[in-house]
Amino acid sequence: MNRFLSISIILLSIAVAFLINLLSTFEGGPHHGVRPIPREAVPIWRTTELHWFVRYFMGYLLGVIAPLSTMTNCATVVDWGNKAEAEAAQLCMKRARSVEDMDAATILLKSLFDEEIIFIDRHNGGDPMRVILLKKQNSSRNKSKAPLILHMHGGGFTARGNKNALSARIFTALLGMDDETSPVMEGATWAIVDYRIAPDFIYPAATDDCILALNHLVHIMGLGEGGIHVAGISAGGTLAIETTMKSIELVDTFYVDEPVVPLPLNDQNDEWSMDSPSFRRYAYTRIPSVTWLEWSLKAYTGVGTVPNLEKDLTYGAITTSVDITGGAMTVSEWVKRSNSTDLLPPLFLVTAKGDPLQYGGLEFKGVYEQAIKQVEAKNNKHESTPEDISKIKHFDTSSGHTGFYFFEPSVFQYIMKEWHDAMCDVWERKNRVVPGQ
Repeated sequence: MNRFLSISIILLSIAVAFLINLLSTFEGGPHHGVRPIPREAVPIWRTTELHWFVRYFMGYLLGVIAPLSTMTNCATVVDWGNKAEAEAAQLCMKRARSVEDMDAATILLKSLFDEEIIFIDRHNGGDPMRVILLKKQNSSRNKSKAPLILHMHGGGFTARGNKNALSARIFTALLGMDDETSPVMEGATWAIVDYRIAPDFIYPAATDDCILALNHLVHIMGLGEGGIHVAGISAGGTLAIETTMKSIELVDTFYVDEPVVPLPLNDQNDEWSMDSPSFRRYAYTRIPSVTWLEWSLKAYTGVGTVPNLEKDLTYGAITTSVDITGGAMTVSEWVKRSNSTDLLPPLFLVTAKGDPLQYGGLEFKGVYEQAIKQVEAKNNKHESTPEDISKIKHFDTSSGHTGFYFFEPSVFQYIMKEWHDAMCDVWERKNRVVPGQ
């Protein structure tokens, strides 16, 4: 027994020593030494601002659970008319895209909500778009008096990441916040858009799908008379931003969680990259890895991979000429589109420490703040009031990309409560009985 215990202690010591050595270097990162790593990069275990569970455990394990980085071995530009090339591309991406099947098998939406699946014809033909509609089970409220929440899932525009799990998490939380005096979510519809993904379809296919879904649900199906709210996570957050801007007259609030926001490299806004202080600092993050984020940007914008040209580029330095926000990082675009409305909708923005995308979200916050000021000035208000700026609710979480949904329950509940309160205000305004009517 003592001998067995001694051997176990020795083996454990060796394992701990190996782990310490591994964590003390940058070896074993998601980069494979293909390109230079930003000098500002910090190992996950040294990012003291991170939640401890993510810092020491989940930050490393998530890359194995959700193997999205395997896509970086695949082509970013595919000739889909070439059968052999198309089949090779689909096979290469199969493992990463299997996260959708795992998610669907784990979270059965129809067991949690009343579920309806509809298909919307696209204007230019092709396969109809699939939209999943969720409601509270046995809901009784008339659909015309209830909110519509349009949700865009994440997945870097190239996969469908955790759309069931996160939809269930958020919608369940919102449903649980109703009370007898304000049954806002009774009869509410949570709509999940299965937008087209890259490299099968490049920008702006995904945005076009989201806007089409919103217009169909509102104008054809008559949903959202109790408020229209747009929500998106990660790549879906970027789509939520652009969909809101281009449907500004419809949207009452929008929830943007850790969006993928490339930043302009010049004043002409004709060149964009993922480079930012957070992209450099968190270059060793596994979910989402910077290698996959750049691969996804190339796939989404139709940029091919040229290893000989890229091998000397630091991560974050690859550029594209396509603005995947559709102008949403330009203050003037928000101001111009606000002509159809007097006010810009409240923004609920989530960013995260440990997330390479953090800085892009903060930059969007600055753009939207300036847009609010200019719209208010245009409407004969000489300066923005604290009430105007409070239209932006910003939450900076501590568990890396989307980690707060699971590792910071009190923070998650607080964010949902803030958004639910705004939905209540919208619902009460839209359901207010006007004397004489």
